[in-house]
Amino acid sequence: MMKKIIKNIKIFAALLVLVGCETTNFDLQENPNFLTPENANPEFLLNEIQYLFQDIVSDMILNSDDVMRYEAMTSSYGDIVDVNVLNVEWERFYEAVNISKTIDNLASQNSNYLYHNAVNKLLMGYLTITMVDYVGDIPYSQAGNPLEFPNPKSDSSVDLYKMVLTNIDQSIIDINNATVDVRDLFYSGDKENWVAFANTLKLRILVQAKLASAEIGVSDLQGEINSLLNKNIIDAPSEDFVWKYANGVDEPESRHPYFRRAYVSSFSQYIGNQFMWMLKDSKSVRDPRIRYYLYRQDDRDPFSGPPYLACQGDPSVDYCYVGDHYWGLDHGESRTGRGDNLFRTTYGIYPGGGSLDQDFFVNAPSTTSPENPAGSLPNLNGQGILPILTSSFVKFLRAEAALTITGVNGNTEILLEEGVRESIDKVTSFGGQSFSLSPTNTDIENYVTEVKNNYTNAADTNAKLDVIMTEYYLAAFGNSIEAYNAYRRTGFPSMLQVPIDDDNPTFPRSFRYSKTAVDRNTSLNQKSITEKIFWDTNPDNFIK
Repeated sequence: MMKKIIKNIKIFAALLVLVGCETTNFDLQENPNFLTPENANPEFLLNEIQYLFQDIVSDMILNSDDVMRYEAMTSSYGDIVDVNVLNVEWERFYEAVNISKTIDNLASQNSNYLYHNAVNKLLMGYLTITMVDYVGDIPYSQAGNPLEFPNPKSDSSVDLYKMVLTNIDQSIIDINNATVDVRDLFYSGDKENWVAFANTLKLRILVQAKLASAEIGVSDLQGEINSLLNKNIIDAPSEDFVWKYANGVDEPESRHPYFRRAYVSSFSQYIGNQFMWMLKDSKSVRDPRIRYYLYRQDDRDPFSGPPYLACQGDPSVDYCYVGDHYWGLDHGESRTGRGDNLFRTTYGIYPGGGSLDQDFFVNAPSTTSPENPAGSLPNLNGQGILPILTSSFVKFLRAEAALTITGVNGNTEILLEEGVRESIDKVTSFGGQSFSLSPTNTDIENYVTEVKNNYTNAADTNAKLDVIMTEYYLAAFGNSIEAYNAYRRTGFPSMLQVPIDDDNPTFPRSFRYSKTAVDRNTSLNQKSITEKIFWDTNPDNFIK
């Protein structure tokens, strides 16, 4: 909430500056602060696109972490996807759209900016698809031209998907033809990696829209996917598309949002009990990533002293407390604010740049001071990552495609295993820290073996897909965009907890439009959270 307030203040301040300049000298025919193609620098514009990209993506992840049970939902679905949730993200998206169109215009006049525009189009493609996947139809073609279109109309979701697919193809051509390099914050100008991202983004889009591929003009889905699989895609961790945060930089704020939530001040959220149970107890062996994902602040009994947890003995609660000092809440538990902020389990070292859980049980905001038996418990000072498209994600997407789309190439069981192994390796090597409680090779092999056995023993295709998507869900911690899309697309993981206070909830098949946008634009009408995105052809109420 504080982040949104700060952003709104910045937007308001910028408007005041513009208003002041426009009224200072009435003889000026053009506002000297207005950015035009003649005075724009593509390098600076691309930097701003990249900053806006990570800012919007990180906020969209925070918006759906509780929907997808990584964090506990402490109210109702209607409350957590209300009309104000996307106000800031909407503003920032259209700021990015305007800058993107300026870069595109510059590139159309100067071939030196081909590479800049290709990166710009790929980043805007991901953002546009994300916005569509969350809210459906949005203004785009008429956006950013208030004199001609003061109330821009929405483009259809299908048309926007088609536009992004076309832009991806053109971006690959432009990257290969570009003679002037670009400096970027993701791949440092590596053309091969940008092409891999472009092809992988297209693969992700095709899998995402697999239930409605004809609508986006794809008549041979398996052929399109198989063609991509023979091209340069993200298939190794060195090609992962991630945003890297700074080490301890708070002016301007450059630390991971998870770190800011848990280590800068006391943790005001709760990790979801079921997510912790899935890591800790859903298999005969613990997930090797658990001490990297989660950090336990305290080892006291949550039922001792003041009533820290109100769920003890309540038959309507599924977990209440999963044990071993993993302190969270069930999905839909509203009894919060009981003085337990410094006792709750919070984020660990991956992906938020916090601390490894080494059984020290020190309050997260104080982990850099000598309050534990080892003298000092280090953290990464917020130097985490946004795992946007990683090789492990791609392996799960390929496994899903090979299993569910006839004719798509790939050994599903091998892809599943590779996805699990690559995720575990990325997480357990993150930050370059090792400790005595690190998972052993035997621990990892036992976990992988159990996953493979679960897949082999699954009774039918749906059961096998459930295994794949469950492992995808566990690997996607830190990127609930992937989990939210996959859940609506497949209905899996099937075990996800239904809100404890509502056996038949209205799951948000999409988010509502920004209230600010609806108030300003007469072409927009507010929508219901029951409205499905075009590719979500699944039945009503099939997920909760």
